[in-house]
Amino acid sequence: MSDNDCLFCAIVNGEEPAKLIAKDGEAKMALIESLHPEGAIHWLAIPFEHVDRIETLARENVERFQALLTFALDATKQQAAENPELNKGFTVKMHVGPFETVHHAKLHILSVE
Repeated sequence: MSDNDCLFCAIVNGEEPAKLIAKDGEAKMALIESLHPEGAIHWLAIPFEHVDRIETLARENVERFQALLTFALDATKQQAAENPELNKGFTVKMHVGPFETVHHAKLHILSVE
């Protein structure tokens, strides 16, 4: 899939709506709300650039993968005061395999239920 067909690229480029939780223009990363939440809080940390899968990012650009993880952790922690669901902690997960619904590197942030 090209980045022209990618929902997350369209969101980053302002072509598709999304609930933006946090954005770092310098690091070129965003935290957005999932359209299909699996919990009270289900956010996605995404890099602005198109990378088809999180495993591709981790394998081909480990520094960028680590930066995305750091962004996900820091941005989520900064939201705790406004989102009491995060006071119990949160989980960061990634999907690996062919079942991806949107082919773009992402980390899922979920509140602990």
